[in-house]
Amino acid sequence: MAHGSPLIADRLLLMRRRYTAPMRQVIPSWALLACGALLASCGSNPASTSGTTSAADPLYFTTTSLPVGYLAENYTAPVTVAGGAGPYSLRVTSGTLPPGLALRNMQLVGTPSKTGSYTFTVEASDVNLSSKAQQYTLNVSELPPLALKPQLPAAEIRGATRIPLNITAPRTVRAARVVWDLPEGVAVTRVQAGDAGGVLFWKQAGRTLTLDLGFKTVPRTGARVALVTVKPQKVVKLDTNRFAFRALDGEGKTLAEVKLPETPATTNTPASGAPSSTPSTAPTSTPPSTSPAEPDSAPPSPAIPAPGGGS
Repeated sequence: MAHGSPLIADRLLLMRRRYTAPMRQVIPSWALLACGALLASCGSNPASTSGTTSAADPLYFTTTSLPVGYLAENYTAPVTVAGGAGPYSLRVTSGTLPPGLALRNMQLVGTPSKTGSYTFTVEASDVNLSSKAQQYTLNVSELPPLALKPQLPAAEIRGATRIPLNITAPRTVRAARVVWDLPEGVAVTRVQAGDAGGVLFWKQAGRTLTLDLGFKTVPRTGARVALVTVKPQKVVKLDTNRFAFRALDGEGKTLAEVKLPETPATTNTPASGAPSSTPSTAPTSTPPSTSPAEPDSAPPSPAIPAPGGGS
């Protein structure tokens, strides 16, 4: 048995070498897989953390400036915030709002009653009691005149061209009539309703386009109320030298009117020649008619004293 023990020990050592060699190759791969799984699970935690931080972004105002307000005109401007945790509340902490305006439901609303420049600070708060302040300046001006104008191309036109018709300072307009004397050879092929929609009727008689518009609601300032497609027979440059309009409110009251230039202004030139022809005829006709008339009237005057002298 003593001699067999070394032999058995050698065999056990050989078997150990055979089985432990593959294990050394397999175990590292398991370790790598385990490490990979561990890293993947660890990687998911930062993603959830970043999501948590994005949901808790600091409170801030998305409205940083306010549009101009106009005297006696309805005004609405949103004052919006983001970040934090809604719902939000707003309040004016300093300064003065324009008379006639109030801060309600995340909006400045009302009708300004006095012109001027007004500076004030609005504070926003969320459910976590986080707060943020923003300063605004709101200018209230006199309302510019109501106007309807075609937006003409700067260059000459050679083919079919669409001309936008825009309105500014619409006030309470609900209807309008446009009259436009176009250059010779320019035909109107189509008229489409614009952003404001509404009833639309048009016709062209000779060079004159007449367009009637009706609005269901008051269009916003700067809105395109119609699209006029024109087609010239030759290259031509459009102008508004003879463009007129009349704007009405819902009760038919005229809000603004621009009339066509007086047509007699063009006929005054021939008329100025008429006086020159009148004096030329007056001398030729007047001397024969006036000269004989005086001798005809002269004899009666001498004849009047003659009977008196005879008595």
